[in-house]
Amino acid sequence: MSQLFTRGPLRFAEINKRAIPSDQFSYHLRQLIKYDLIDKSPENVYSLSVNGRSRAILLDTKSNQFIVQGFIACRVILAREHKGQRQYLMQHRTKVPYRGNIAEPGGKILFGEDVLQAAQRNMLAETGLSCQMELRGLMHFKDKYLGRIVQDKYFFVVLATQPHGTLTKGETGENMWMSLDEIAAHPKTHQGVVDIITAAESEGFTCNERTHTVEEY
Repeated sequence: MSQLFTRGPLRFAEINKRAIPSDQFSYHLRQLIKYDLIDKSPENVYSLSVNGRSRAILLDTKSNQFIVQGFIACRVILAREHKGQRQYLMQHRTKVPYRGNIAEPGGKILFGEDVLQAAQRNMLAETGLSCQMELRGLMHFKDKYLGRIVQDKYFFVVLATQPHGTLTKGETGENMWMSLDEIAAHPKTHQGVVDIITAAESEGFTCNERTHTVEEY
């Protein structure tokens, strides 16, 4: 793939510069065609497919390895006034990583999905609630565990309002209402939660970047 990425369409002999046995090299080419990474023209010219070009963007041509990147997700802040106290919908995670931690609901943004569309989908799946969504910020958090980065996360911060539906158990945890003081004081509140709440309720668009050292993962 790296040769097709840097040189464009090539014939069999032009790709096989290392003189790998033809039957073995042909097998690898057939596998790449099978997985829609390269195309073969009627003139026996090989080129990257549309899917292959999308993947090749993440190819480091020096190491011939795919570049590892962080994941993109949304975090949704929903607040309510209850008995004179402002509370936020939090989730007690029941899955790894960070099993037992407290965090806001949310989830990954799928390929080709709009941010607010992802926020609505994840909120419904995690809480059973449908809400109006407003983009309020972007957070880049890196989690360091035992001296190395274990998670590299880009969180779109979304403020949810006008909820309707019945609050249910989420796919990744139990939902609960907590005050900001309770969230800040809880020993299992995940790093960055208070920052995300602050960003969601701030005027304008907030952008922040931090590295958190975590004691468990």
